[in-house]
Amino acid sequence: MMVTMSTLHFLSKSRGTRNLISRIRTILSRFGFSSRKFEQLLNSYITVARNLDCMPTFAITAVILKRHPELIRKLSQQGVEFAVHGYVHIDYKLLSSSRQARHFTKAIDVFNRCNIPFVGFRAPFLRVNSDTSEVLGNLGFLYHSSRVIHWSLINLNQHSEYVGNNHARLLEFYQPLEASEYLALPRFKDGLIEIPVSIPDDESLVDRLGITEEMEISKIWRAILERTYNGGELFTIQLHPERISYCENALADVIQQAKSLKPRVWTATLQEIAEWWRERDSFTFKVHSKGDGKYRIEAKCTERATILLKNCKVNVPVNEWFDNYQNITARDFIIDSPSRPVIGVGLGSSPSAVRFLQREGYIVEQSDQPLDYGIYLNNLANFNDADEKPLSQEIEQSNAPLLRYWRWPEQARSALSVTGDIDSITIMDFFLRIFESWREQLR
Repeated sequence: MMVTMSTLHFLSKSRGTRNLISRIRTILSRFGFSSRKFEQLLNSYITVARNLDCMPTFAITAVILKRHPELIRKLSQQGVEFAVHGYVHIDYKLLSSSRQARHFTKAIDVFNRCNIPFVGFRAPFLRVNSDTSEVLGNLGFLYHSSRVIHWSLINLNQHSEYVGNNHARLLEFYQPLEASEYLALPRFKDGLIEIPVSIPDDESLVDRLGITEEMEISKIWRAILERTYNGGELFTIQLHPERISYCENALADVIQQAKSLKPRVWTATLQEIAEWWRERDSFTFKVHSKGDGKYRIEAKCTERATILLKNCKVNVPVNEWFDNYQNITARDFIIDSPSRPVIGVGLGSSPSAVRFLQREGYIVEQSDQPLDYGIYLNNLANFNDADEKPLSQEIEQSNAPLLRYWRWPEQARSALSVTGDIDSITIMDFFLRIFESWREQLR
């Protein structure tokens, strides 16, 4: 009884008591006593994704993997990526650094013993604290995907007050960043790459708002795709396998829409995104002034790099790309420009601002000579995450000559990743989760 009450109290913080009771009824309808029902859901999910060349990433708790290793191993061999979802399904935001390290080390041991490759992590409930990235980095993880980006697309006036409060409770629990204020892009932190996940996801749409009409779900996800495409950002879909029956057509619809766009949308697993972000971080340009407004550019990058140029001329063939940019496939070329095609920043600029601009692919030079640059920024002494999107938009709206590496490989405009969490496979898994969570809270 103590076990149940402790866990129900925790879950009710994010769901509310009435919705929690409904959730338990729903769980009983979505899972079976054997793994057969869940396997059918997984197969439906993977078939949609594979047919559209967009393999998913599933984050799975280690205790679930330990109970169902053969199923997960089979999916891994089919090309599905798996990430660590903690040792048990617990709120890691509430745990100290040492306790998190102990949990994640135990999870790593389970994955290794079950021969399931992994490089990434996603927290249960998408909740972490200030210690989590450092702990994961010290354990050798490449990425974690627990940072939440919220796209305000739901008209709550169309829903009851109860539903609206239920949705607000979820946002309060997740504490997401607003997409209107922050870039939906991977970022480096404590040696890891943080990959944001977007909401509204399947839980907020289906279970919180009661939206089960797939055309409506598709409309919302396609709106996120449109915004990430226009902004050159990342749309990480969160769709749990147990809700695929509500979202199967919506998932296919948004992937098909992504595949139809030109320039293209890059569809990738979280591992592929993290590996690309690290590969891209090594790219550099060398700029040699040749006089008379001419600059020789040497691009030090891989063949996958997307090199973009606007508002100046170049001596090699170009392809029209997007938003007045031209794409250059050459790696050594001459630019004819009235000013240096780089960004100048004041000598007192914040190092975090300089790093952000460099990781956006721009060439950055610190200087006290503003007239040498088409874009010169002298207001970057103080800089934080909330300043990134306004600064990016300010630069892109400029008519100055500009050269950069784009965010995504092989001329892709934006990126899309399909992900989901595996918290339970059978009804027994779900109820064992209550006991496991309680037991770990006592240790």
